[in-house]
Amino acid sequence: MQDGDQWLYTTGVNKSNEPGVPSVLLGISVTRKQNFKPKSKIIKPAPESVSIHRNLSEALSSFLRNEKITGSETKEALVSLVGLLSNYREERQRLFPEVFVFDDVSGILKTLPNSERVIIGSGPKTPATLGLALKRCAPLAQWGWSIYVLRAVNRFEYGLLRCGLTALSLTASELLIEQGHESLPAVLVRHISQHTIEVSGACQNSLRIHFGVTEESAEDPLLVARNFCSSIVTGVQGELREQVRNFYWRVFAGVLRSGHGCLATALKTNKTTLPSKFSDGVEITPPLDIAAKVSSLLKGESCESDTKLRATAALIRGMLYTDGVTVFRADGSVRAYNVFVKTPREASADGATLGGARRRAFGTLCSWVGRELHSAFFLSQDGHAEYRGRTR
Repeated sequence: MQDGDQWLYTTGVNKSNEPGVPSVLLGISVTRKQNFKPKSKIIKPAPESVSIHRNLSEALSSFLRNEKITGSETKEALVSLVGLLSNYREERQRLFPEVFVFDDVSGILKTLPNSERVIIGSGPKTPATLGLALKRCAPLAQWGWSIYVLRAVNRFEYGLLRCGLTALSLTASELLIEQGHESLPAVLVRHISQHTIEVSGACQNSLRIHFGVTEESAEDPLLVARNFCSSIVTGVQGELREQVRNFYWRVFAGVLRSGHGCLATALKTNKTTLPSKFSDGVEITPPLDIAAKVSSLLKGESCESDTKLRATAALIRGMLYTDGVTVFRADGSVRAYNVFVKTPREASADGATLGGARRRAFGTLCSWVGRELHSAFFLSQDGHAEYRGRTR
């Protein structure tokens, strides 16, 4: 035996309960148990805490102060709302509702022509109330409907609102925020891409919250998409150009929010036929003449013209969601989709391929801009957007 060792003896005995039957010793087990000196405990440093809530709360405080909107309850509720919207789903379906917050509902409805308001509920001025509002209203906030939150004296009222008569009517965000004024305070919270939420106000202040891996210094996806929409309509004549551009802007704004990558290009107006390099795709014959559809609606404002234009917008979004390139022409028409172009495989020094197929195809399109092509547009699934072509 060594000093510090402990010896444990264990006996096993078979005891019988029958009279006259002796107990039998089955065996003896001897075990040595060593006494180990405990090691000194390692003291781990306290984990560093990064609070998104604190950073967002501070940023929203400054934003609301500049927008002349007071009340700590509103700030805390908006912090919670932004967090919920960052990845909001119902029945596993990702939703991207627009949420307006304002005080003067009568002034808002007067500003929005042909407006409708549907009251859904109300509750105390807490984050939980806005969470319930999102739960009840987000699945309904589609096809022109937006969620509203009215800041009453002691409560939040919430519901849905819409405005306009046709697919070309100005939207609530354009009327209340882009053309807004401090005399009618309003705040809009919405996705501008899959991982970026924008909080903007009638006083023209804005705040963007990035939840993805895209760097803040990346190009503004809204500006990139607007530039491409402008390039599609450079050949459209007169006052019709702005209306066709607005039509395309609403189409691409929906694509940005969806988080679906896409690739698009615009042919020069002198290209009357689809170039042979775009033969691996689906050519639309005859092309979709968007300017003619917009002109028809502006002249008659009939239900039939409006329905056709809305249906065409849905059709173009579907084309942009397919693999390959969607091909427009600078006169506002749609020429082809699901087009695949041959690309050189760029490789690094160790032979690894640089970029995905969409990125390489965009590089090829960019090399053709200025010759057959007027412009090119790239959007990745994480919201990174690029444009090649002239800007306004």
